[in-house]
Amino acid sequence: MIRAGSDIGGTFTDVILFDPKTQDIRIAKIPSTPNLEQAVLDGIAATGKQANELEVLVHGSTIVINALLERKGVKTALVTTEGFRDVYEIGRINRPDSFNVFFKKHDPLVKRELRFEIVERVLPDAVLTPIDRTAIEQLIEKLRGHSVDAIAILLLHSYANPVHELTLKAALKKAFPTAFISTSSELTREYREYERTSTVVANAYVGPIVEHYLGELARHLKTRAFDGNFYLMQSNGGLISEDEARKNCIALIESGPAGGVIGTQQVLDDLKLPSGVAFDMGGTTAKAGVVENGSPRIGHQYFIGSYNTGLPVLTPVMDIHEVGTGGGSIASVTAYGELRVGPRSAGAIPGPACYQAGGSDATVTDANVVLGRLNAALPLAGSMKVDESAARDALAENVAKPLGVTVEQAAAGILQVANTAMAYAISAVTVERGLNPADFVLVAYGGAGPLHATQIARELGIRQVVIPPSPGVFSAYGMLFADPQGHASRTRITRVDADSLVGLENIVTELIDEAVAPLNLSAGMPDMIEFHADMRYVGQEHTVNVPLEREMILHGLHAEIKARFDTVHERSYSHSAEDEPAEIVTLRCVASLSSDKPNFAAISETIGEALPNFEAPVWLSKDSAEALPFFARGTLGAKQRIDGPAVIFEETASTLLLNGDSAVVHANGHLLIEIERADIE
Repeated sequence: MIRAGSDIGGTFTDVILFDPKTQDIRIAKIPSTPNLEQAVLDGIAATGKQANELEVLVHGSTIVINALLERKGVKTALVTTEGFRDVYEIGRINRPDSFNVFFKKHDPLVKRELRFEIVERVLPDAVLTPIDRTAIEQLIEKLRGHSVDAIAILLLHSYANPVHELTLKAALKKAFPTAFISTSSELTREYREYERTSTVVANAYVGPIVEHYLGELARHLKTRAFDGNFYLMQSNGGLISEDEARKNCIALIESGPAGGVIGTQQVLDDLKLPSGVAFDMGGTTAKAGVVENGSPRIGHQYFIGSYNTGLPVLTPVMDIHEVGTGGGSIASVTAYGELRVGPRSAGAIPGPACYQAGGSDATVTDANVVLGRLNAALPLAGSMKVDESAARDALAENVAKPLGVTVEQAAAGILQVANTAMAYAISAVTVERGLNPADFVLVAYGGAGPLHATQIARELGIRQVVIPPSPGVFSAYGMLFADPQGHASRTRITRVDADSLVGLENIVTELIDEAVAPLNLSAGMPDMIEFHADMRYVGQEHTVNVPLEREMILHGLHAEIKARFDTVHERSYSHSAEDEPAEIVTLRCVASLSSDKPNFAAISETIGEALPNFEAPVWLSKDSAEALPFFARGTLGAKQRIDGPAVIFEETASTLLLNGDSAVVHANGHLLIEIERADIE
């Protein structure tokens, strides 16, 4: 009955095991390996258990986003309706940075010579030009001359009528049985041709890589007699089966980070807090997401790279912002004397210089070691030893000497740059969404998150920081709280009035069937079915997402739907128009199955003052060090209080308390940190 979560990052692989009967939890954190599937197996073994003892394995990985960002996908062709091969390159003609003379538009994953057209045309409700068998044969001959590994199919209006896409896929699959073939209608039934094109191309581009990776992982698990349920973490916070993941690879684009946001949702629920910011700082990147009023914020469009130059993807995804600032991010000085931190990372191999694995670049982790915030006498996860002298040498050579400062000043500068970049990531999911970060609790995790959390909270005016148990493996932990989910959506622009809503009844039934299908239920219905609608005022272009009850749609309760939309619009934009007509653009359905979840285990209460394990010098400023107490988190009891400055260490992370901060141990093991008010007023 053991459930396991595994999260592969650029630097470390995290594994956590949970036994629902005993509530026993085991964790492992090991360096990631080039053979990613082997790291999962090694992580399971490091917990003292074997794969054949697992009933459920939930897996999150960065394989999709890494392949897209690094442009390491396969040779892909795009097939589209005649006259529309250049839509993918033209895009939206957005110019986000109007005065930047060096601005470059997005770079398509498929070059023009691999974009092919076919004569056909469907309308949303009819076939205008039937697809011709001769045209298909001619297309096949053209494709044979290019030896592509994957084919993406995007035909006009297939979101409403996919018949031609399905016909074409069947013919191409017969002609190219080993190629990965993906159609836009299988991924999304939403309108906007450019975005649908970009989505299906991205899915095809990484498809063979994901198929190979999942196949190898499944094969290795089978050789170890694993016969349980194998799920992948989706970007929206739900779980998906291996078979579904092989087809809809793009659903895994933010697979790992989504687990941390789901875990944050559970932490906030445990603390009876409505809203918080999920802050994850790992070895390669830092990520931020928001849980608002008990639910993670979900977006339905994601940009690979950035909004300015990135490629859009239509898929449900946690509203997560990511920056290339992690513990392994490399610090360097430009020819103009500018200090930069990231996005290049030392990764797992060779890693930061202090890991003694051959790394010579200065990293954020090396800076923390030099300043004593990450104590060199304490082993990291996996009993890894830290070499302070190697860290000092790397900072001296790469940063201090070029800048003409001391090693400690260089280290302080690195952390300041890194903290500012990470504060921006949090601002991107709060301030840029009309939210005040000071109204939220900061839930910090990842191997490096707790070490930087109090500093970042100060920059943003956040008053309270929460460090959950086992923060270094928390994204994997969060996966244990996720449920299998199916998603379906349909674009049909419908006025919100008594007459128009009647036509949505059939769509509601279709959406439920589509959302339930991936759950593979032999009989019955899922535990939960939710509906949302993308809505706008008539005449507007952009929409807001509005939660709805199924009965509101089925019974045509137009006044209630309109009032719900007005409320959401008011909250999003600080204004609404009650007298203006509204319309539903896209209707969405989510079906979920409930699963056994861990509880945050209560810890015993300890009477008396918390006693430090030792004292060591820590640089809290760039000018001098002071002796700070170091407390082992495992020895702390409920209700014990620690006043800063101090460091609380554990197997997978260290937490830094600054002057004026105070930490109280929650009954279920969370560290509740109050940030000194005087510093941020």
